[in-house]
Amino acid sequence: MKKSLLIVGLFLASIEVANAASVSVSANTAYPTSGGKVTFYVNINGAAWQLSGSGSGATSNCYLGEDGVGDSGNGNNINKSIPVTCSCTGVGQINFAVSGNVTDANGKTENVSARKVVAVQAPRQKDSNNNLSSLSVEGYKISPEFNADTLEYTVDVPSTVNNIKINASLASNYASLEGNGEKEVNEGANLFEIKVTSETGIEKIYKLTVNVKDENPINIKINNESYTIIKNAKNLTKPETFEETTVKINDITIPAFYNELTKLTLIGVKDTEGKTFLVIYKEGQTDYEIYNETKSNQMVLFIRKIPDEKEGYTKSKIKINEIEYECLKISENSEFAIIYATNLLTGKDEYYIYDSVEGSYIRYNDEQIKPLQEEINKYKSVVTSLIIALGASIFFLMLAIIIRPHNKKKKVKESLQKAKEQVEQKNIIKEENKEEEKIKEETKISLNETLEKEKKKKKEPEKKIDNLDETMYNIFENEKKSKKRKKKGL
Repeated sequence: MKKSLLIVGLFLASIEVANAASVSVSANTAYPTSGGKVTFYVNINGAAWQLSGSGSGATSNCYLGEDGVGDSGNGNNINKSIPVTCSCTGVGQINFAVSGNVTDANGKTENVSARKVVAVQAPRQKDSNNNLSSLSVEGYKISPEFNADTLEYTVDVPSTVNNIKINASLASNYASLEGNGEKEVNEGANLFEIKVTSETGIEKIYKLTVNVKDENPINIKINNESYTIIKNAKNLTKPETFEETTVKINDITIPAFYNELTKLTLIGVKDTEGKTFLVIYKEGQTDYEIYNETKSNQMVLFIRKIPDEKEGYTKSKIKINEIEYECLKISENSEFAIIYATNLLTGKDEYYIYDSVEGSYIRYNDEQIKPLQEEINKYKSVVTSLIIALGASIFFLMLAIIIRPHNKKKKVKESLQKAKEQVEQKNIIKEENKEEEKIKEETKISLNETLEKEKKKKKEPEKKIDNLDETMYNIFENEKKSKKRKKKGL
């Protein structure tokens, strides 16, 4: 019974202690620096309080102020901490003292007091040390060996590494450090800077180059261009319709992508400039084909080389999304091109018509084009015949134009010659007539004279003279006709 009463008494006593109002003082540092500041905390446990407080010694304007009076607001005990920041004006001590009363939740008021003393020290000269005491890459050896005065280092890691950890430590506790810890790396050279800033604000930068290298590269040729197979999946982007997988090349595991519908397997390569591509992989093959996708109207196309030419079209090149592909065109300036591609959603290889203006695709169908092509061929035949006929006509026309002047000239020449001959003939005849008339006249005169003489002699009548004139005329006419016949060759 006595034991039970003792326990109850101790319990009630503990409740009384717990509910007792109290105050205490603490500081953020026991050794502030002259010219700096120190913060004191007045810690209150109670429902209401009326306190005053101030600092003395190596400080000024160090007071608790109006915050020293207040309550919990609900009559219950609370724990409250009131900060008071004081300036350190010299070397020595600062004594911050609090006094007053605190009332607990039961209405019991207690007079309280508390103090905190701190020692103000002379200012320490700031540390200018901005060196590292060590530098390393976890799991790998840097070159050269670390020296605080050597600022540049390198380290080589395999191409399959994605992350490294840089470990660095400071030579001074007052310096600050940036650039250490976990870092992501990519294939090639990765430069990291580890910056140390001294307490005085002076920076020193250590440089670390992490070379992610392929010590055993697998080189291939595509269209006489050199490429290296990528061994780290992080450097590749998975195509939408493919799933991640791996393949073995030269007993090395290579990241790859596989499409179940088309049965295509892709691996990554990079060219001499570091640009990455996906290529089609087939086990045991040495001939690779670069893989590219284009999308339009729910199509995912892998454009390939043109397998066969089509009548009326010629092979050409076209750029789609800045990549050049083989195509068929009616003319080089055509806005439409026929491409050959694998539809990755259906698995079918087909021809497609690409509209370079709208960037759209439509499956190629020659059911409507064939009749049109036949019609074109028919018109081509007609046009060819017309061209041949027109050519022949032009030829003969030109020939006639060339020959006609010659014939015309010849005919004119012949006509002129004939006219000349006729004129000459007329002149000859005219001269002959003149000559004949002259002869006739002379003969007539001579005969008349003779007849006159004979007449006189014989004294015949004049009628006989007329008969003689007629006879002489006939003689001359016969002679004229004879000359004409000789002229004509008769």
